Amino acid sequence: MKAVECLCNPRAGYEKKRPVIQAEKPLKIVVAGGGAAGMSAATAAAQRGHHVILHEKDNCLGGQLLLAGAPPGRDEFLELSKNLIRQAELAGVEVLLNSNVDSATFGDNHPDTVIVATGGMPITPSIPGAELPHVVQAWDVLGGLAETGKRVAVIGGGAVGIETALLLAEEGTLSGEDLKFLLVHGAESADDLYNLAIHGSKDVTVIEMLEDLGKNFGKSTRWGMMQDVERFGVKTKSQAKVVRITANSVCIERDGVVEEIGADTVVLAVGTKPYNPLEEMLKGLGLATIVVGDAVKPAMVFEAIHSGFKAGCEVG
Repeated sequence: MKAVECLCNPRAGYEKKRPVIQAEKPLKIVVAGGGAAGMSAATAAAQRGHHVILHEKDNCLGGQLLLAGAPPGRDEFLELSKNLIRQAELAGVEVLLNSNVDSATFGDNHPDTVIVATGGMPITPSIPGAELPHVVQAWDVLGGLAETGKRVAVIGGGAVGIETALLLAEEGTLSGEDLKFLLVHGAESADDLYNLAIHGSKDVTVIEMLEDLGKNFGKSTRWGMMQDVERFGVKTKSQAKVVRITANSVCIERDGVVEEIGADTVVLAVGTKPYNPLEEMLKGLGLATIVVGDAVKPAMVFEAIHSGFKAGCEVG
């Protein structure tokens, strides 16, 4: 009996409660961070008539949406990113890429309000061996910034860990185009083609402390993802505590028994923490500041877009 809501459109189901009302006095608003929350906030504020400048430290907008859209079957998040970018453009948001916000950003021309949407950053757990060179963050794997070996152990069986494991498990499998070509020309039997489509070049194992994996997926998404985990041969170790990481393995403990899992690369997917380096500095400058999205508390894309929209509607 919950109200109908939309991840992409924060006004859906709230048309009367969340009108975009024109501001009595246009203000200068700066948004720090071009992820889902930042773009949503910038667009809502600009639609109300404010002059909005969006600063993004990287060379493109999208933030964690670009990571969420990297795994197989998740490219809808890339489309969502494009949609938010287009909305900001149509609303008249001024976008500055490769632009960090610091104490020198504003000079003598201070904005009326700064919306901090600097997002989160991945957690590095205090596991012996986590500092070894073959240990990488899932974000770097999803972003194409980290190479992985043949044997990969993913520590963390939440949504990010499962999606990273599936991305790695698909490496070396046949593409849809190749599969069609080989099928049409009868190059291999249907059974062989099926195996080539699901068996990649990596041996991937997901390690999770809890009993269930993928608990922070939506119900229908989790059902499909866990089927793919089995289909693509991803091994899972649940209710397992990581004891230590060595140069070529991960040692886990389950029910008092220590087990060693061979690993050329270890991927950390143990969660996100807020990244908010600006709020204290901005308040020190006497600037009105609003913090949104993962910079407040890591959550799902839904919460990021909705919190950004609310901030943009309430500012000024």
